[in-house]
Amino acid sequence: MRAARTGQDGIVLARFLARVAGERTRENYQRDLGPWSRWLRGRGTGLLDASRQDVEEYLAAHPAWAPATVCTVVDHVHGLYRWAMEEGLVGADPTALVRRPRRPRHCGRAWLGPRDLSRLLEASLTWRGGGLAAHAHLWGLSGLRPGEPRGLRVADLAAYDGQVTLTVTATKDLGRETLPLPASTGRILTGAAAGRGRQDLLLPHPTTGRAWTAGTERNWLTGLCGYAGVPVVTPYGLRDGQITIALMAGIPEREVSVSARHATTATTSHYDRLRTQVARAVGPRLETWLRTGTLDQEPPHQTGE
Repeated sequence: MRAARTGQDGIVLARFLARVAGERTRENYQRDLGPWSRWLRGRGTGLLDASRQDVEEYLAAHPAWAPATVCTVVDHVHGLYRWAMEEGLVGADPTALVRRPRRPRHCGRAWLGPRDLSRLLEASLTWRGGGLAAHAHLWGLSGLRPGEPRGLRVADLAAYDGQVTLTVTATKDLGRETLPLPASTGRILTGAAAGRGRQDLLLPHPTTGRAWTAGTERNWLTGLCGYAGVPVVTPYGLRDGQITIALMAGIPEREVSVSARHATTATTSHYDRLRTQVARAVGPRLETWLRTGTLDQEPPHQTGE
């Protein structure tokens, strides 16, 4: 009986993981769902028989987990059971009423302001022969997620009504979307595609000719930041900055949300709070008031100096 249950749980997990988009995302789910399944098995409970009590006792058995880790684990377990409900495998989601701890948002992640971003993009054209220029432009101007540039194929590049477009396979959600590209990015990618077959990698590593790795991208971006004389950021930091600067520029939140491929504008609104904290920071204005007795109506821009 135990062996049969173990086999059934393995089949359920395999079916669920097979529909998760993106290798990295699939690995993250597997990292959390494997221990969850084994813990249930140790209690004599099948994966599809878990209850809210099981979830809460599982979390209690890991008191060292940080709030962010708890939230991530619960989210991954929730994803499994939401799918199981859609498939008719279970009648309820055992995570539905589990209270998640509060966790800090990623506002501590470094991002570049308009001037620093402009410097970075300009420097990317000459640093190491422009080897990271396409990535920097895709992250910083189009807001692609970190792993998306490395999976692009030449066939993903096209043109519509005179504008270069790029079809992106999402690393976070299922599906593909076609994005119109800024003129500068279009020129870089068109040059990268020259002489390559349609199924070839659009952006192979300039030295090895193979696909980039996440570590190599981060290392090169760190070097590029040093060359450009701007604070060191990660690829996700460039995406954060792209969204924040777009809101700062006055582009409507709904349009920014669609471009960022956020599920709801609630996620985008977080970046608007980041913009407000910087563009209209209280501290510098209070200092001015204490010194002069007047309050600047339009505080100086403070990002990317």
